[in-house]
Amino acid sequence: MAAESALRFGLVGLGLVGPAHARSLAELADADLTIACDICEERVRAFADEYGCDWTTDINDVLSRGDIDVVSVTTPQFTHHDLAIASAKAGKHVIVEKPIDINTGRAQEIIDVCHAQGVKLGVIFQSRWKKSFVCLKEAVEAGQLGRLLLGDAYIKWFRPQEYYDSSAWRGKWETEGGAALINQSSHTIDTLQWIMGPVESLFAYFTTTPVHNIEADDLGVATLKFKNGALGVIEGATALRPGLPERLEVHGEKGTVIIEGGAIKLWDVEGMDEGEMKEEAEEPVGTGASDPMAFPISWHKAQIQDMIDAIRDDREPKVNGEEGLRALRIIEAIYKSGRSGVEVTL
Repeated sequence: MAAESALRFGLVGLGLVGPAHARSLAELADADLTIACDICEERVRAFADEYGCDWTTDINDVLSRGDIDVVSVTTPQFTHHDLAIASAKAGKHVIVEKPIDINTGRAQEIIDVCHAQGVKLGVIFQSRWKKSFVCLKEAVEAGQLGRLLLGDAYIKWFRPQEYYDSSAWRGKWETEGGAALINQSSHTIDTLQWIMGPVESLFAYFTTTPVHNIEADDLGVATLKFKNGALGVIEGATALRPGLPERLEVHGEKGTVIIEGGAIKLWDVEGMDEGEMKEEAEEPVGTGASDPMAFPISWHKAQIQDMIDAIRDDREPKVNGEEGLRALRIIEAIYKSGRSGVEVTL
């Protein structure tokens, strides 16, 4: 039950991830899911019956309401630009699912308009709230791993052809901005750069394998040089059966941490106890390795709560527009390098 002082949310888009936002909002006392919007009337009617909210198929019905504080945009990424900007111009704070949009130019326009309108912008990268990654981030910032040497992200996932066939926008450059790297790999790429620091340059290959009949990438690899001198690797795919849990490996002078599927698999660092770290990071986890929705909503809840707190405290959300842009810059550079055959400096 939402409190009387709860912020009122309009939820736009009821595809795969929209329901995760809805369940999160339903469990947050500081949030009220007031209206849902989707282009499919049958779907949005059923959704409204389930959640006890208003419904519409017209975004203008959401934006014209004076009682809506925040708009959550969970539509396909090529629509984020127009929906987010329209929401900001209507005076609404905006949460947008990853990636913020299909390229950095459009993403920057979203950021600029939200800033000009004086509204908050949050980009969903809920993996930053996983306890294992928070523990690793804190250890790195405290210098407990020493100088960072190598950081690797492996997203060896699988999606069947039916996944791409289910929505006409998937797997296309114009509407998805790519495929495996910009969509499925973006969470782990964001976490890698969040922990390791900014990427200075990279060299990459990407391809479309015989596994899928799509236009864009279903397999890509990149070698990285971070600004702190560390090196790294990204491997991202949706073509690798059966789909393995995503894996992050961070190596420093004083040891190594490996996190797989959100859980600590190895914490071998001088002066730190692996058992204690695993206990500290213990929580229900899940991976989208073969099922796009096989994850708990706790991380979405935590990020949406941070957005609410940011609005009330008049501060930036922890993952604001600029933070949400970082992973997209890396992914865009991977595509640029893969097309040109040369190293790309970010």
